[in-house]
Amino acid sequence: MIREGKVLLDIELPEVVSSKMQVFYNPHMRENRDISLLMLLNMPSQDLTVCDPMGASGIRLMRFLLETNKVKKAIYNDISPSAVEFFLNLLRSHNIPEDKVEVYKEDASLLLRKLRNCHYVDIDPFGSPVPFLEGGILPLARYGLLAVSATDTSVLSGTYPETCQRRYGSKPLLSAEFYHEVGLRILIKKVVEEGAKMDYALKPVFSYSYRHYMRAFFIKDIGPKRTNALIRQIGFLLYCDRCLYREGVQVENIRHECPHCKNRLLVAGPLWLGNLWDEELVQRLWETRGMVEISENTNKLLKRIKDESRAQTLGFYTISSICKTFRIGQSPTIERFLEVFEGTRTHFSPEGFRTLLSHEEVLKRAHELLQRT
Repeated sequence: MIREGKVLLDIELPEVVSSKMQVFYNPHMRENRDISLLMLLNMPSQDLTVCDPMGASGIRLMRFLLETNKVKKAIYNDISPSAVEFFLNLLRSHNIPEDKVEVYKEDASLLLRKLRNCHYVDIDPFGSPVPFLEGGILPLARYGLLAVSATDTSVLSGTYPETCQRRYGSKPLLSAEFYHEVGLRILIKKVVEEGAKMDYALKPVFSYSYRHYMRAFFIKDIGPKRTNALIRQIGFLLYCDRCLYREGVQVENIRHECPHCKNRLLVAGPLWLGNLWDEELVQRLWETRGMVEISENTNKLLKRIKDESRAQTLGFYTISSICKTFRIGQSPTIERFLEVFEGTRTHFSPEGFRTLLSHEEVLKRAHELLQRT
């Protein structure tokens, strides 16, 4: 028996967790489900309709039902007959009333197009979420919450740039030290664009990159003016791989020479240039984390993001990138870097930090640090 939160699963785990499992359950996605639970707890409405169209073992919906009092109706779907039967057994063993759950065995994209007035929809497929985005947006009620996961992180982060351009309509940037953040911003851009096609404003409110996946949450609003306001926050990243300069610009302001060292600039995008987190929401997640059982890893991740969200910059620096760029032989500690650059650590990288200092000031302090080492 495996216990997660208030759910007990009678399931045998193979040595390697893969999509070939008869009933899919990934214990390494515990943090993903923990944060989903906290997001649901912090939604302002009660009597919610929640939908997991790729439900697998059903652990996410089971935790919603057992660990919150906010769910009026849960919609479960999986195309696998074994997964559906497993979930039905879970409902019975945990005494969940049948009238609180709708169970389907359909193609996820087809089911999503039939549904309406859902307050929470979770798009968490194997690989890219792109084929499911339009379907996931349609059933979402106004002010509803859309959760989107992507496990094709190598595509989004730049290992396969042509696939990224084909799938997400953007050019990634593997050479930047914050390439995972670039990938996350490309994912957010794609979701915002998918909503914009239908005059839906999908505002990103919380996002992160963890283990093998990227994940973002969006609040849905309606209307061209709200949608246009989000579209204006999509642009391009300019990056210098010599002095680490970075800047977000609109297409008409793209230039190709670094203003600091005159090196040629690399261009990535289009991508999301706005904030990755709603700071008030992050604080509420942190304050309510004791209301449910979350893992120690989830707690650490939330703590890091809570601190990081106070410095919402485009990109971050790393110890290794600064030491390599400025030929600092003996690397100072991360604590020393945080002190020198008035930095805040990032969850994207154990050696990464954000700073609100201008790049010119970063260069100045990096040279001073070199002279003192």
